[in-house]
Amino acid sequence: ADVYRIEWVWLHWSEYLEAYKEFELWLTKQQRSHDVELEAQLGAKEKLWQVDQQRVVVSDIKGQAVLLERLLDEAAALHNRTQDPSVDPQAQERLQEAYNHVRDRAEERLSLLQKICEEHQTYQGCVQRFQSWLLSKTKELTEVMGRNDIAEEKLKALKALDDSVACEEKALLDIEGMVESLRPNTSPAGVEEVVEEAEELRLGWQRLREGLCKADEGLRSSLDTHSQYMTRCQRLGDDIGRLRELFKGLDQELEETQDCRDRIDHTEEQMVGQWTKYTVGLLTISNKKKAQFRFQFKWPLYISYVLCFSVKCRATRLCSESELGLRNILQDPLLVYDQWKDTVSQVLETSAEVTDFSHVAMLVQKIECLLKESVQLQERFSLLEVKGDLLDSVFGPERSDGLQSELSTAMRNRELLHVQLQQRKSRLQVCMCTKFYSFIYFSCAHLLLCLQVILKDVEDYEAQVMALETLVSSSQTNRIQFEKLCDEWKHLHIAVKAKVDESDKTVAEHERFHDSLLNIEKWLMIMKQKLMSFHSPTGEWSIEGRRHEAERALGEFPEKELQLQQVDIQGQGVLKKTSEEGQVHILGDMKRLKDSWLALYEMSLNLHRYKKNEVDFSGHEQGVSNDKPIGGNSSVLAEDGEEAVLFTQASYPQPPMISSGDDSTEAGGCLISGGGVGEIRRPSAKKASATPGSQGHHESRRKEFDSWLFKQNELLSQILSSKGAAHSAKDVRLKQDTLKSLRADLSWGQKQFQLLIQDSQSSEAGTGPKEEAGLEDLRYRWMLYKSKLKDVRDVRNRISSKQKPGLLQRVCRLALPLWLLFLALLLLAFLLPLMDEGNSCSLSNNFARSFNIMLRYEGPPPT
Repeated sequence: ADVYRIEWVWLHWSEYLEAYKEFELWLTKQQRSHDVELEAQLGAKEKLWQVDQQRVVVSDIKGQAVLLERLLDEAAALHNRTQDPSVDPQAQERLQEAYNHVRDRAEERLSLLQKICEEHQTYQGCVQRFQSWLLSKTKELTEVMGRNDIAEEKLKALKALDDSVACEEKALLDIEGMVESLRPNTSPAGVEEVVEEAEELRLGWQRLREGLCKADEGLRSSLDTHSQYMTRCQRLGDDIGRLRELFKGLDQELEETQDCRDRIDHTEEQMVGQWTKYTVGLLTISNKKKAQFRFQFKWPLYISYVLCFSVKCRATRLCSESELGLRNILQDPLLVYDQWKDTVSQVLETSAEVTDFSHVAMLVQKIECLLKESVQLQERFSLLEVKGDLLDSVFGPERSDGLQSELSTAMRNRELLHVQLQQRKSRLQVCMCTKFYSFIYFSCAHLLLCLQVILKDVEDYEAQVMALETLVSSSQTNRIQFEKLCDEWKHLHIAVKAKVDESDKTVAEHERFHDSLLNIEKWLMIMKQKLMSFHSPTGEWSIEGRRHEAERALGEFPEKELQLQQVDIQGQGVLKKTSEEGQVHILGDMKRLKDSWLALYEMSLNLHRYKKNEVDFSGHEQGVSNDKPIGGNSSVLAEDGEEAVLFTQASYPQPPMISSGDDSTEAGGCLISGGGVGEIRRPSAKKASATPGSQGHHESRRKEFDSWLFKQNELLSQILSSKGAAHSAKDVRLKQDTLKSLRADLSWGQKQFQLLIQDSQSSEAGTGPKEEAGLEDLRYRWMLYKSKLKDVRDVRNRISSKQKPGLLQRVCRLALPLWLLFLALLLLAFLLPLMDEGNSCSLSNNFARSFNIMLRYEGPPPT
């Protein structure tokens, strides 16, 4: 019996497990099906199908409740017999909870689907009602417009209909809100469909409103009745009366204006105002006349017609005269240009072969006047160029185009003539400078010749003085006078010789300064022509196919800048030895040279920026060559691929290049004070080593580097400017130490400059054109400072090579031992009489006094 019972339990257990597994699979399947998100449907019909399908699923789930109840009963029975934990009450509760969870989720999904379906059905109902309403209102509008009622009744009906249509906009907005609520639970195609339906409803509603507005406007326009027409006629009659008064006032104003116009001339603005005023007045008269005589059957006032015609004729005449005067004023710049061009041609032809100094000065003044007139013409051309609309209205399109083409040609020709005048003025000024320097040179040469004649006369008196010495040996009084006369002669000889040497040196300085000035001016003229060749008449720079030529031209600027400083130093030396009248001319020439240099520098800077921008645009920008060794060719402009280095006093403030008066100082840099190398100061290491931060930190670092570079350049400029001065050993050592310190600071300066570049690149988005231009200018000055330092050789060698003894010094050194030997022999000659008491004292004294007798005496000593 136990065996049968066990077999029965085992069979019962197997059937339970099989049923449990099937139920568990069904639960898992239902859970997975409910885990999947709802599928968005196209429309209401599809959503109803989805609801029916979900109802079937819920019904199926509820049908499984019987199976669940049987499983729970079997599990309870098996647990009573086996006490197995897999069928204990907790397991039965878990199974019941899983079933309840599946059933609840199915019911929730069913309720959600029913809600979605109801929303869509509500939307469709609203759409259908709104469509029906639109059809009814459209039909009602048609009926209202088809009635035979009076216009006022139709307007009232349209007003009521329009109010009702406007009130229905709220329903339309509700439908559009439903569309937005349907969007998450509808498929993309369904969303597109409901959106199109809503848009069609909106368009239909708008068309209905537009139809109502048009109908209202049509009815209101039809209300322009005969009474309104008569009211307008009455108002027009009043206007005609006022117009008659206006005609009389305008007639009087035209007479006064004509009288005033005959007495005075008007400016262009006044002429434009009068022409516009007369034109507008003429149009007003024409319009008023048309309006008046349109109703002349009501107002047969022929006197008004006569008055109107008279005023119109006079206004037409004044308008024509104003237009003629305005044309003359607008064409006046071109007429003035023709006269100016003829005068310029005559001046250029006259100044081609001029030689007289007075004629040169007169031509220079005349050219300056022509240049001022050229600037005024340019201003008038610029003002006329922007008045294209006025030219079109005054001259007409065809004539206006012709005038504008003539204006463009005149502007180009004026620019060319302006450049020719400037070149001719520069050439004449150079000619004046040459003549003036020739006058100074001949004056100095004449003074030198006179001093040489005086020196020759003084030297010729030496023999007479020596001959006179033999005649005064017997008298003590004559001897004293002779010695006084001899001293005066020696002082005069020394003074005249010093004057001759000074005059000779002055003449040589004038020659060197004149040659240097002419050379630098010649270079400026040639370089200006070269740079102008890169500048097109339209104002654009172009170096296509001539890049190397442009780099070579820019590469000449550092060397010429040093030459300019040397010319300035020479000029300061010449100024000290020139009269006040001569100083005025020299200062004027040096100022003109400085202005020419600054103008040429500005052109070269523009050319360099254009070249750099072109390189950046092509993607071949080259970096700064920071690790190049110090030394080598000074033409950094042509060799460094980074950029052309230009430097002038316009780049940063320096001591004045030219000074006048008694307090004239050296130009080109500051004097090195007694501090020597100790004067070189770097910014503090703490500030210099700070990491790049804000824009304020970058600006402070740039200012510190700028100040340090300015001090370094001052010291270097002073070393370069002390070329012709005499140097002691202490000065040589001081300058040598300064150069060593400058070279040692190069690496530190390069690091600071690289930090500035990195800061600028990191804050590139916040920098403007002004900051970029300042950094570019700082880059120019740093590269020029390095190029200057490359050219400086050892100061000791340079000074020692310039202090090699000349021929006179070598002769003096050789003659010194000979003079000592001669003095020893002379002393011995004075001591010889003391060795022999029998010798004649008078003869010995005479022998000792007279140097000439001692040299001419031959034979034994006198006794």
